[in-house]
Amino acid sequence: MSPLPRPMVALGLVVGILAVSASAILARYAMGDDPGVITAPAGAAPALAVAFWRTALGALALAPFAIRNARRRRVPLTPQRHRQMAASGLALGLHFALFQGALALTTVASAVTLATMSPVFVALGGWWFLKEPTGRRTWIGMALTMAGAIVVGVGDATAIDLGFEALTGDVMAFGSALAVTAYLLLGRLARRDTPTTVYASGVYAWAALALLPVCLLTGTSLVGFDAPTWLAIAAIVVGPQLLGHTVFNALLSTIPATLVSIVVLSEPIGAGLLAWLLLGELPTALFAVGAPLVLLGVAVATVRARAPVVAGEGIEPDPWPSEPRADGTDESVQGSEDQRQSRTLLDDADDRPDR
Repeated sequence: MSPLPRPMVALGLVVGILAVSASAILARYAMGDDPGVITAPAGAAPALAVAFWRTALGALALAPFAIRNARRRRVPLTPQRHRQMAASGLALGLHFALFQGALALTTVASAVTLATMSPVFVALGGWWFLKEPTGRRTWIGMALTMAGAIVVGVGDATAIDLGFEALTGDVMAFGSALAVTAYLLLGRLARRDTPTTVYASGVYAWAALALLPVCLLTGTSLVGFDAPTWLAIAAIVVGPQLLGHTVFNALLSTIPATLVSIVVLSEPIGAGLLAWLLLGELPTALFAVGAPLVLLGVAVATVRARAPVVAGEGIEPDPWPSEPRADGTDESVQGSEDQRQSRTLLDDADDRPDR
């Protein structure tokens, strides 16, 4: 795969960050002017319904690629792998339920910023559960993110026009970061010998199956939405998932993974700006203090100086050798140069949960 020209790289970075940043805005559009967790205005979708449909449609969108890859590579899905995928799917379903609920209760900027804390918890979980070494940078980064999260929460709780409901949303966004941490750590086991699309499609299906009874038991409506709502839900899947992170994967053939990682950390800034421009939503004054602390902490804990990607290979350097990667890239499908050139982008699509 030949390196991309500089103008295309720049365009790809802009398109990618806009795509992932638009996820929360699209979700808010789908939930209507007075969003709720299990209720919504006429024609709009409740938060839980958006969570269900984005996982169900995500599974359906990836299913054809998953079936093709499973047949081509003769992937053996053992009962143990099915159990791991099911557990990962349950964690992912919880992540989406909490994050969509957070978007209904607090500002877009606060919800996206707090959900961005997950890489720090993944590093901590790797140390606690998988006995992986954790350096001083990780602990410093975690301290910074926790301090920033507290500042964001205090700002939302003390704001006259936000109050306790926004603080509840902040707690849910924080919980969504913990839930996606469980999803990523479980995935590192299940992804050991499972192609990306097979894993992602299966996990999304399990997440949808977990969310369906929750929606039914809480009386959350899953149908009866108007056309703009359905378009917004579909755009979440097509844009952030199939366009945003796939573009970032394509750029790895030309630029270092460290640069892509830093650009992805700008998602809360992009989401906050879009919320201001399109929704007229401004975060609190303390957000300007807390958000940079959160993003700085994530960067300190997770971004490492790595060697540049060799032009023509298009494979991201592995932050966890011999393990499935938390960023969704699957080293089990790395083969010869000819094999890499014959694969489509979705063969290596990033299945990191989109916010």
